[in-house]
Amino acid sequence: MALLLLALAAGLAAGYARGGRLRRLGERPPIRSRLILTALGAYAIGVGGSWAWEPLLPVMTALCWFTIGFYAWLNREYHGARLIALGLAANGLVILLNGGMPVSPSAQVRAGVETTVAERPEEGVVTVAADDTRLRWLGKTIPVAFPPSPEAVSPGDVAVAAGVAAALATAMTGRRTASARERAETPRRPQQRPVPRPRPSAPPPPPPEPAAGHATMDDDATAPESPRVTA
Repeated sequence: MALLLLALAAGLAAGYARGGRLRRLGERPPIRSRLILTALGAYAIGVGGSWAWEPLLPVMTALCWFTIGFYAWLNREYHGARLIALGLAANGLVILLNGGMPVSPSAQVRAGVETTVAERPEEGVVTVAADDTRLRWLGKTIPVAFPPSPEAVSPGDVAVAAGVAAALATAMTGRRTASARERAETPRRPQQRPVPRPRPSAPPPPPPEPAAGHATMDDDATAPESPRVTA
């Protein structure tokens, strides 16, 4: 939490230093924001279901981070969104592989934490980092000696904090990534409606056949002339 607060403060300071304003944050709202509710719902299911099956909590917590990371990736036109997606995916992966986020007690001691994770029972999805921990370097192994709340953070947390600071600072100035600017500056071609093809006209109906026993003009023309009788 302390690292995130530092990132927000740094992003605000950088944004104001570059002439940005907070009101510009609402000019380009992110897309697919309902994914945040989906992630919170997954975490709530994990908390509720852990009473019946304890391993459900780390699984749903990892799914929560993956969902928010996907949300950040969909909004990658913001500067820093890719870092946020990468950091959340790293945190979710290490939680999923170890059944919890591995925390280094030595890193907590260097940060100045009074009660380390090794001195208290396991809480939630936090575990003690050991030699058999998978991808231990992705766990909370980096000490952050922030006076109000010292803690140990993971490389994923650092990536998320850097991405949040960059996204906040650039969003305050209204800047976009290069790909987003190219899409905005490219003129859209007018949509051409397809020309309907002419339908083939139906052939004219055939002439009616003459009824049997009735003479026609053609029959009168082709009939042989009867001999004239003279007196």
